[in-house]
Amino acid sequence: MMLARKGKAYSLLAALLTPAAPVLPLLFESKLLFMPSREMEGCPADHGLKFEELVVTTPDGCRIHGWLMMPEVMTPDGKPKAWVLYSHGTSGNISSRPEIAARLIQRGIATLVYDYRGYGNSEGTPTEKGTYTDGETMLHELLSRAQDPRRVFLFGRSLGGGVSHELAFRHPELGGLITDAAFTSVQAITRILLPIPFMWRFVRSRYDNLSKARALKIPRLVMHGTDDTVVPFSMGEELRDCTEPKSRFHAIEEAGHMNTYVIGGDEYADVVSKFIDSCIERSRDSGRDSGPDSGPDSRIDHSMDAT
Repeated sequence: MMLARKGKAYSLLAALLTPAAPVLPLLFESKLLFMPSREMEGCPADHGLKFEELVVTTPDGCRIHGWLMMPEVMTPDGKPKAWVLYSHGTSGNISSRPEIAARLIQRGIATLVYDYRGYGNSEGTPTEKGTYTDGETMLHELLSRAQDPRRVFLFGRSLGGGVSHELAFRHPELGGLITDAAFTSVQAITRILLPIPFMWRFVRSRYDNLSKARALKIPRLVMHGTDDTVVPFSMGEELRDCTEPKSRFHAIEEAGHMNTYVIGGDEYADVVSKFIDSCIERSRDSGRDSGPDSGPDSRIDHSMDAT
């Protein structure tokens, strides 16, 4: 009897929500997937960091804003030991990210943070395809400065993990991919944050990180907070386990979704720095091999990801 009542209740709920089904995912995407802020709360100088302000124009005519922060300690050839393109999460803008970059810069890593279209001082309105274009444009800028793609690394946090996975798929020549609090796909996270039957089918954005991770051939470091209540820790484990061999993995104990780098502290930055060092050392000693870390799998169809 109880199951019958529950069945009737779910049927009634589905009947009530079905007319709104195409609308709710749109609200989800506009209000939860992208939460930009135009207000700039500060700049790297407030954290004692030297920086260069960058404004680059994407192929579709959007002016994208970023900050390139260089380390004071360079290698003997006068260059940073590595270059990182940092793609941030869902909310705010880059004005709240210099704190994350500071620890990387202290370890000799040049870091470029940028805002997607619609965020901060970047023009336009955010979309999945737009974030890919913005990231690609900033990556091109960074590559032109680094000159050696093996020393360029992608670092994506939360939503930025989606952008970084796409760029890693396009650019197997890069040094490696680092993610923090990344989800497996928008459809999967929608099922958790919007737990209405079949609602995930109406979501247009994909950010299908799990499929792309399986196809990647560059080294990966996956980091995730054990107490993340937005993107479950299990999603980090899925991303870790989806390739053979598994990616490197760093569990940040007692960290939630928003404070991984705060809780992680110096250890967080050390893990990133040591991963970068190992990738550079590997590429120096043996170059790209033909094993699991060498290039993308062209059999994967990502044509629907840039919607």
